[in-house]
Amino acid sequence: MRQNTPVLNVDLLDLTKMAKAIITFKLMPESPETDLIPIKEKALEIARENGSIGEMQAKEEPLAFGLKVILIMAMYEIEGDEFDAIAAKMGEIENVQSAEVDKMDLAMG
Repeated sequence: MRQNTPVLNVDLLDLTKMAKAIITFKLMPESPETDLIPIKEKALEIARENGSIGEMQAKEEPLAFGLKVILIMAMYEIEGDEFDAIAAKMGEIENVQSAEVDKMDLAMG
C-alpha cells in the first residue's frame, strides 16, 4: 500500500548558506614586550571586514616565558570561505610574528 507523504521543496544550497562556524584565529606576537591591545583591535577589525557576523571575542593565553598568544573568535557563515586568507591578513599586523586558523567549530542554532 502506497502512502502519500507531503514533501517540502527545499533547496539544499540554501541550507548550506545557513550553516555557521566559529573560527578561532591564533596570533603569535613578536615578543613578550609587545603591546597586545592594538593587535587585538586590528585583528577584530580584519575579522569584521572579512565577513564576521555577530559578537567577536579576543583573549590572551599564556604560552611560555611570559609570551602570550592572542585568540580571536569570530562567527562566519560557511559558504566555502577561505579562512586561511583571513589569518594571512592578520599575520600582516605590525608586531605579529605569525597567524593561523587554530580551530573551527560548527555553531549550534
